[in-house]
Amino acid sequence: MRASLLLIALGAPAVARTQPTRAPATAPGYQPLRADAPAPLDAMVTLEVVRTPLATAVEEVARQAGLSIAFDRSLPGVDRPVTLRAARISAAAAILRLLDGAPLAAMASPSGSVVLVARPSAAPRASTVQGHVRDAGTGAALAGARVELLGTRFTTTARSDGRFAFGTVPTGTYRVRVVQMGYRPALLGPVTVDGQSADSVRVALERAPTPLGTVVVTPGHYGVMDGAADAAPSMSRAQIEAAPQLGEDIYRAVGQLPGVSTDEFAAAFSVRGFGGDELYVSFDGLELIEPFHLKDIGGGALSILDASAIGAVELTTGGFAAEYGDRLGGVFTMRSVEPRRDRTRTALGLSIMNARASSQGGFARGRGGWLVSARRGYLDIAMRLTSMHDSLRPRYYDAFAKADYTLRGGGRLAAHVLRAGDDLVFRDSDDGSLLSGYASSYAWLTWDGRPDARLRQRTVASVGRLTWRRDADALELDAFGRRGPSAAIDDRRVLDVLGVRQDWKLDVSPRALLKWGVDARRESASYDYARWLLRESVAAPGRIATRRDTVAAQRALSGTRVGVYLAQRVRPVDALAVEVGLRHDRASVAGDAITSPRLNVSWQPRAGTALRAAWGRYSQSQPLAGIQVQDGETAPSRAERSTQRVLGLTQLLPRGITARAELYDQRVAPRRPRFANVGGSVGELVPELLWDRVLVAAEAGRARGVELQLAGDGRGRLDWTAGYTLASATDRVDGRDVPRLTDQRHGARLDWSYHPPSNRWRLSVASMWHTGRPFTPQLADVDTVQNDPQVFWLLMTRRAGALASERLPDYRRVDARWTRWFDTRRGRVSVFAEVFNVLNTRNVGAYYTNADVDGQRRQVRLYRVSDNMIPRLPTAGIAWEF
Repeated sequence: MRASLLLIALGAPAVARTQPTRAPATAPGYQPLRADAPAPLDAMVTLEVVRTPLATAVEEVARQAGLSIAFDRSLPGVDRPVTLRAARISAAAAILRLLDGAPLAAMASPSGSVVLVARPSAAPRASTVQGHVRDAGTGAALAGARVELLGTRFTTTARSDGRFAFGTVPTGTYRVRVVQMGYRPALLGPVTVDGQSADSVRVALERAPTPLGTVVVTPGHYGVMDGAADAAPSMSRAQIEAAPQLGEDIYRAVGQLPGVSTDEFAAAFSVRGFGGDELYVSFDGLELIEPFHLKDIGGGALSILDASAIGAVELTTGGFAAEYGDRLGGVFTMRSVEPRRDRTRTALGLSIMNARASSQGGFARGRGGWLVSARRGYLDIAMRLTSMHDSLRPRYYDAFAKADYTLRGGGRLAAHVLRAGDDLVFRDSDDGSLLSGYASSYAWLTWDGRPDARLRQRTVASVGRLTWRRDADALELDAFGRRGPSAAIDDRRVLDVLGVRQDWKLDVSPRALLKWGVDARRESASYDYARWLLRESVAAPGRIATRRDTVAAQRALSGTRVGVYLAQRVRPVDALAVEVGLRHDRASVAGDAITSPRLNVSWQPRAGTALRAAWGRYSQSQPLAGIQVQDGETAPSRAERSTQRVLGLTQLLPRGITARAELYDQRVAPRRPRFANVGGSVGELVPELLWDRVLVAAEAGRARGVELQLAGDGRGRLDWTAGYTLASATDRVDGRDVPRLTDQRHGARLDWSYHPPSNRWRLSVASMWHTGRPFTPQLADVDTVQNDPQVFWLLMTRRAGALASERLPDYRRVDARWTRWFDTRRGRVSVFAEVFNVLNTRNVGAYYTNADVDGQRRQVRLYRVSDNMIPRLPTAGIAWEF
C-alpha cells in the first residue's frame, strides 16, 4: 500500500497497481469516499458494464474522469463481476455503486486520489442515518414529515423538533424521499452509508401548493407503499412486508384499511357493503377481470399478482372521480415495481404456501428497465396443517413481465405480460368430486407521453383471455341407504377482451386543469353449461318420487363497452381545489347508456388538515362474463345506478398521530336481481347445488356509515393503527329492508408493529372484531314416507328460511407475524414466521340443521350444528435478495 501511495504522490498514471500484498484497512490521510465528494471526483462519467470484473470497471471510471486510483490485485472481491448502467453521474457515485455489496471500501485524499482497501471485517458494517426536516423559508421544524430510504424497509417520521433517525442502516448508497402535506416533496441523494460514521441528512422543504394535477380530491383515498403528493402512505412498504397476511397476498394486506371487510377463505374484499365484483381493479393501467386464483374457494382464495412485484397501491372507497366508471363500490389501482436500471437484482422466496422468483435490471444505458416475476403455489400443504379438506389439492401459478423504455424525444413505452392459472382437485368417496381449472392471460402496451409542456397523455392497448372449466358430481344416500350420484356439472366458459384506453390532462393554467379520456373494449363471451340435480319427494305412502332438474345453456355473446369522460379541476385559492366531471357509459349487449355527473372538493386550510367531499352518480352494467347461466340466466340485466355522498377529514395531531373520519351515504336504485348463497356456507365448492341458493330480487339498496381511525407514525419503535366503523348495508326486498350478506354493523381493529432501532426485525400483531354477519337460517321439512309397526321412514329436505333474518356470533381474531432481516455481502435475507388466528378462536361461519330419528318412539329431533372458520394456522418462509 505504501508503494501505491508513493506512486500517487509522484503523479503516476491514472491506475497504479502494487505487488500482490494485502492492503491495510485504512490509508493515512485518506477519508471514506462520499458520493458528494468535490472536484476532481465530481467529474461526470457514463458507464455501461455487464458482469465485468470490478477492477476493470473501476479502471474505466478512472480513465473517463482522469483520476488517480490504486488498489491491490490480491484484495478479495477485486475480480467480482459487477453490473452498472448509468449516464452522467459523478465518478465518486459510480465508484460507490460498483463497490456496493463488495468487501472493499474506497478512500479518498484531499487532492482527489482514490485507493481501494479491504473492509475491516467480513460482516457488513452499518451506520446510524439521522437528520432533521425544516421549513426552507422560516427554518421552523416540520413535525410529521415522512422520510424513507427508497427501495428499503427503512421509513420514519420527523419528531416535534424536526429530527428523525433510521437507526442502523447497512452500508451502501441510498436516495431519501421526504413528504409533508403542504410542502413540495423532496428527493435527496445519493446518500452514502460507509459503516464508519453517523450520516446526517439536512432537509429543507419548500412550502408550496401541491401541483393541481396531484391533489387528492376524493375522500376515502388510501395510498399503500407510495403515497400521493399531498398525503403520506397509509401503509409503508415495511409495514406491508411485515404485516400478517395469509398467503402473502396484497388483497389481504389491504383488508386492514377502514371501510374494507374481508373473508377468511376469499382474497376479494368488500368496500362499504359493496362486493368485490363491484370494485374497479387495475394493474399498470389495465383493468383486471376476476383477478383471483382458485375461484371455487370463496370466489378466489388468492390474487393473481405477487405482492413482491407491486410497487404502489391506491384504494378509493367511494366518491371517485369521473375517469373511473362502470363500478359502484370503489377503485383499486396497483402499479408494478419500478425496476432498478443500474444493476441486475434478483429475489428468491420460499414459504409453506408458495415459491417465488423475480429479477430486474436495466438496458440501453439506463434508458430502459425490465422486471420478471413468477410464483408457484401449493395451498394443499398449508391446509394439511389445519386438518381441513384433506382431499383438497389446489395448485396455482402466475407470471408477470414488463419492459419499459424512455424515448429520447420524451415519453415512455412499456410492454407487459401477465399469465395466471390454477387447478383444483377434490375427491371424496362420500360427497363426490370437483376438477376445475382457471386461466387468465393479458398482454398490453402503455405509452406515457408529453406532446406539449402543458399536455400529458397515457394510452393503454390491451388484449386478454380468461377461461373457466369445472367438472363436478355429487353423491348422496338414497332412501334405501345406497350411495349414488345426485348431481353433475359440466361448465366451460371463455371471455376474450380487446381494449384501448386513453387519458389526457391539460394544464390550462397553474390554477386550472382539464381532463378527458375514453375507455373502449370489445368483448366476446361463450358459455357451455350443463347441470342435472335429483330431487326427491313423497309420492304416496311408502313411495318416493325422484325428479331430475336440468339446466343447459350454450350461448355466444359479443358487444362493446365504451366510457368517455370530461372533468375540469380548478383552484380558486391555494387551499381549495374543486373538480366537476361528467361521464357517459354505454354497454351494447344490455342496451345501457348512462350519464353520470361528479363533484369532488378538497380544502386544506392549513398544513396537516384536509377536508374532502364528494357527490356523484355512478352505474355498473352486468359483466358479459358474469351472466349466471348456472341459474337459468341467458342475457345480462340492465345496469344498476347509485348516488353517493362522502365527507372525509384528515388531521395531523401532536406526537405524530394522524386522525381520519369518513361519513358516507350510498343509495342504489335499481338493484340488479342476482342468485346468491345466503346461508353463509363455509368452504363449499359447488355453490349452485346448495340448499341456500336463492334469487335475491332487491328493488333498491342503501349503504351508510361512519369510519374513524387513529394512526401512530412510528417515530419511535412502534407503529400502530386503531379504527372503529359503524355501518349499515341493506337492500329493499319485498317491501322491507334486509341486511346485505356483507353487512357488518360494528367493527373495530387494532394493529401494532414493533421494531428495534436497527430495523433488523419487526413483530406485527393484527387484532380485529366485528358483529356477526347476517345469514339465512336453514329450515328442514320432514315428511313421513311410511309409518307402520315394521317401518318408520322419513324424508327430510332442507330449504332457506327468511332472508338474512339472523346473525352469526361476533367475529374476533388475532394474527401475528415476526420478520427478521439479515444484511449480508451477498444481499439481504429475510425470514418470517406467522400464525393466523393465534388464539385459535372458534369463529362460526354457518349453521346447519340435522335430525335425530328415534324409530322406537316415532320421534324426530331437529338440532343446529355450526361450521367454523379457519383454526390456528402457522406458516413460515424465507427470501433472498441479491
